[in-house]
Amino acid sequence: MSSLNTHQHAAVSLDDTSDTPQRASLAGRKTARQRTLALTVASSAVAAIAIALGLPSMGIAVYLAATLPFAFFS
Repeated sequence: MSSLNTHQHAAVSLDDTSDTPQRASLAGRKTARQRTLALTVASSAVAAIAIALGLPSMGIAVYLAATLPFAFFS
C-alpha cells in the first residue's frame, strides 16, 4: 500500500503556476496547427476556383505553395 501515488490525482490550487510553460507551449502549438489548417483550406478553395476559371497552372501552384508548410513543419 505504500507504493500508491495519490498526490498526482489530487486537486491543484488555483494559484499553482508550476505547469504554465507547458500549457503555453501546448496552446502555441494548437494555434499554429489551426493557422496552418486554415491556410490550407483557404488556399485549396482559391486553387479550385483558379482551376475552374481555366488557370490550371496557377491553381496547382497555389495549392502546392500552401501545402509546403505541412511537408516541412509536420
